[in-house]
Order: sequence, then structure tokens, then C-alpha cells
Amino acid sequence: MKSKKVLIVDDNDLNRKLFENLIGQIYSFESAKNGIEAITMTENEHFDLILMDIQMPQMDGITAMRKIRQRNNAVCPILAVTAYAEETDRDSFINQGFDDFITKPIRPKEFIKLIQVYLNQSRKIENLAHQNELSYHEILDKNIVEQLLKYNSKSVFKMIFDDFLIECNETKIMIEEYYSSNHYLDLIEKIHAIKGNSGTLGAMKIYASAAKAEDFGRKENYVQFEEELKILENEILKFQDFLKQETIFDP
Repeated sequence: MKSKKVLIVDDNDLNRKLFENLIGQIYSFESAKNGIEAITMTENEHFDLILMDIQMPQMDGITAMRKIRQRNNAVCPILAVTAYAEETDRDSFINQGFDDFITKPIRPKEFIKLIQVYLNQSRKIENLAHQNELSYHEILDKNIVEQLLKYNSKSVFKMIFDDFLIECNETKIMIEEYYSSNHYLDLIEKIHAIKGNSGTLGAMKIYASAAKAEDFGRKENYVQFEEELKILENEILKFQDFLKQETIFDP
């Protein structure tokens, strides 16, 4: 019987599915799509750990964490999950009320280890999420794939990749429509989402390009943003072609 229960709070469907598959093999879990849902759930259920995404619609993770702290889950460890933080930001997150933070893209082994420490030992440790150096030159990082397959069946893994391919196609369409639409901010948010998911799944060239495009976009550096959009679209096409030949889903 799984004696510990984790609340996963993330508006990104792919991230949430991945967290559920990783955590569900060891612990019980519930999921919320935003901070408002998370607050309601913590009022009605007991959780031993909360994973709180920072950037969410309706209510961000910092606000949700503070409201939960003020109510009946003050002792429950709450870990921030964010794509923006660096190791040097640890003190800022802890000062705001979090117990620790996990940076996206996650690495399954380090992700599970950090959660186990909080659930089994209840003490703070140095963040483990980025001990493995990322390789930004690979279309698909096989080391990341091997880690993911340790915690997911091939059928589940294929389903997650199928969802990612849909997201890739949606991003490509938004890029193609960018010049004739006024959806600049929507495109940046879509790029932010694919950046986190590509890094988590090991699609490193997409990750590297999406990170640059998001940075240029948020800084309103339109010339470099548009140049990077072309690169990102090309990396998505190359990844789609690469995956057609890949054998990782073979029985």
C-alpha cells in the first residue's frame, strides 16, 4: 500500500502525465491544473508533499503556495517547479516559503531522489535536478531516454511522445501563422511549454532553440526572435523525421 501522497500542480498536460507516471510507481498522487484547484484539494485532503509549478493561469504557484501555507497544510513540504530558476535562486524560493525547487527540464533519477528525500527523511538537501550536464547538440539524448524508460513502460512512453509530437505540430503551425496574426504572446507561451517538454524528453536541439526564441521574444528582440523561429521550425521538422526512423518504441 502506498502510504505517502503527493499533490502535482501543473497546467502543462504533458508535464503532469510524466510526473504522474514517475511518482505513481512509488507513491499515491492527485493532480491539479492550477493554484485554485490545488487550494481546494488541500482543504479536503491530506498530502505529504506538493509539487507546485510556478507559472500557471488563474493563480500562479507562489500565490497558491502562500495561501496553502496560511491554511491547513503549513507543515507539508512544497517544492517549486520552474523553468526559470538557476541554482543561485534557491534562497529566493526558500525565503518566499518553498522548501526547495526543481528546475525544468527534470531528470527522472534526480527528480525521484529529491522527492524520496523529502518524503522519507523530511530534510532539505542540495538541489539534485541539474547534476547531469545537458547535451544541446543531440536531436534526442539517449541517456535521458534510458532514464525515462526505467520509470515508464514503452507504451506509456510512446503515448507521451505522441502528445509531444502533437505539441510540436501545433507550435509549427503557430510559427507559420505568426506573420499574419497578432498572437505574439500566445506564441511565446507555446514556445515556453515546448521548451520545458522537449528538455524533459531529451529533444535537445528543440530545447536549445526554444530557449533562445523565448528569451528573444520576452525581451522583444523581434529580429533575433524571428530568426530563431525559423531555426526552431526546422529543428521540429528534423525531430519529426528522426523519430520516424527511431527504434526506441520497438518491442
